[in-house]
Amino acid sequence: MNTVPVRGSSPAPAGTRRWLPHASDATSCDLRLICLPYAGGGASVFAPLRRHAPDWLDVLPVQLPGRENRIAEPAIGSMPPLVAVLAEALAPVLDRPYALLGYSVGARVAFCLTQVLARRGLRLPQIVMVAAHRAPDLPGRGPALHTLPSEAFWSRLADYQGTPAAILDNPEFRALFEAPLRADFALAETPLEAGNQRLPCPVTAFAGRRDALVSPTEVAGWARATSAAFDCVEIEGGHFFLRDAAEPFRQAVYDRLAPLARRARHAA
Repeated sequence: MNTVPVRGSSPAPAGTRRWLPHASDATSCDLRLICLPYAGGGASVFAPLRRHAPDWLDVLPVQLPGRENRIAEPAIGSMPPLVAVLAEALAPVLDRPYALLGYSVGARVAFCLTQVLARRGLRLPQIVMVAAHRAPDLPGRGPALHTLPSEAFWSRLADYQGTPAAILDNPEFRALFEAPLRADFALAETPLEAGNQRLPCPVTAFAGRRDALVSPTEVAGWARATSAAFDCVEIEGGHFFLRDAAEPFRQAVYDRLAPLARRARHAA
């Protein structure tokens, strides 16, 4: 990972570092990749993507309230206030070309965040990358998980196969994580006011071929979410191909960002 300081750059403010734990390490990378996690996930889920990144890419995972070192903070379960405060926190690192990557509910956050950035006249991402989530104009399947009683909530959550058994089987852990998980699923399941609004930047969508929760066809519907270029990439894996097919997914991400980094380097 390239960590050569940028001449004349300054460390990100403390408010930004709460959301971007690695933002204080100013780099000479050509492109930044801001990553938004899946429900219940923290910045650490993108550690391999950051660790294996080429030297032209600065991977900045987002740490949302209620996750990992921010577990004591209340999670935000409504999209408008979340993306409003997130846009403010990210503004200091939008000083160079960047891309967004949202995984599962993070894809929805990336979509709404880009809309807020556009309204505020801030630099837009070179590309929005979304993974393992249906297009924003599609309704969810079945009853909303975040509205279920506790036992039914945890039973349904177990079907997602993304929550460790150590949490599912431990009442104390379940009490600790239930509120932030419900907030995440509220973000994923509440209809978006601007769900049919198209983004002005390219979108790449990633789908797991064996994803039992979101079909490749539902993921391909992200084509309707942009007025620019679109492509859909299928990964040989289930819903958590970020973890189960990590290397192919990483390489697909890097391959699509490399031309943007070269363009940014030549424009500098």
